[in-house]
Amino acid sequence: MPMIQIEQDSPELIARVNSQIEQMVERMRRMPGTVIVAVAEEFVRGYLTALSEQDLLSNAQWQRLTAEVMAAAQG
Repeated sequence: MPMIQIEQDSPELIARVNSQIEQMVERMRRMPGTVIVAVAEEFVRGYLTALSEQDLLSNAQWQRLTAEVMAAAQG
């Protein structure tokens, strides 16, 4: 099987992650106090974890982005 070279923490990936975080925040603002808030946060955290497990995000980026998600979720 051929090897595929990946770039960890690529600018394009970070831009997509930031877009997911922005969408999460928008959903939370539209529906505060609903189950959507928890679901949106868990979705984005799961997305970050999957990227990290596939070595697309470094541990440092994962920690930074996860903290950003948690801060956004708290308002």
